[in-house]
Amino acid sequence: MPLRGKSVYITGGTGGIGTPLVANLRTAGAHVMAHDYETEGDLVEGLDKICTQLKENTPDILINMAGYNVLDYCENQNLSAIVDLNMMVPMRLTQAVLPGMKAQNFGQIINMGSMTALIPLPHLTGYVAAKAGLKGFNDALRRELGGTNIKLTYISPRAVRTPMNSGVKAEVNERTKVNYDDPNDVAKRIFEAIIKAQAEVRIGWPERLFAFLHANFPAIIDSGLQKNRKIGEEALNTHNSRMERKDEETSHNNRLAS
Repeated sequence: MPLRGKSVYITGGTGGIGTPLVANLRTAGAHVMAHDYETEGDLVEGLDKICTQLKENTPDILINMAGYNVLDYCENQNLSAIVDLNMMVPMRLTQAVLPGMKAQNFGQIINMGSMTALIPLPHLTGYVAAKAGLKGFNDALRRELGGTNIKLTYISPRAVRTPMNSGVKAEVNERTKVNYDDPNDVAKRIFEAIIKAQAEVRIGWPERLFAFLHANFPAIIDSGLQKNRKIGEEALNTHNSRMERKDEETSHNNRLAS
């Protein structure tokens, strides 16, 4: 699809993948409006207002890229916050643009997923659930809109070298030999998917093979990921112990100061 003159609204457009993607879109002649946390505030808190704006001024293309993940034991995760940003925000924004896109019988919606939705990893429970839910939503809506000229695309990248993969997650990724992609390369692949209106893009090999195995022979993946589970537990336990000691030291220093 030619992008010159097309209007685009993107969340996550100032992030590691979003920045080069926005540049590619603008180079192709698209008019891009990117949500900016610094100037517009939190997406979840401002969701109703943004939905109203998109209903009144529906873009030709909606790109839902904003998200974050947390690597921790399930009981320690803020599941509501993780699901809100990674699943509910893109679902609500999609709802907001549908009436306008249906009225003109044209539009494109790109939802950023994750290979972890297809290969669920331990200690990423909230993120996996949100991205898997988003994939189900995307697939169902794509079929629902089969009689229209509105196209949906679901992108499943593997790990990308962005600030999202830092700290204890970076340690676990390194020890489990996770493959990384450059954000510029991922942005180019998403740009290509938009041009071609592809239904789904899965980035990374052997991750695509592992996704197939998980879908058809999950016990194999269960067994293979036990090593990852143990590495994750070691890293998390060490990290949590350090944080506890730091909190104790801070509390002790505060008592001395008072």
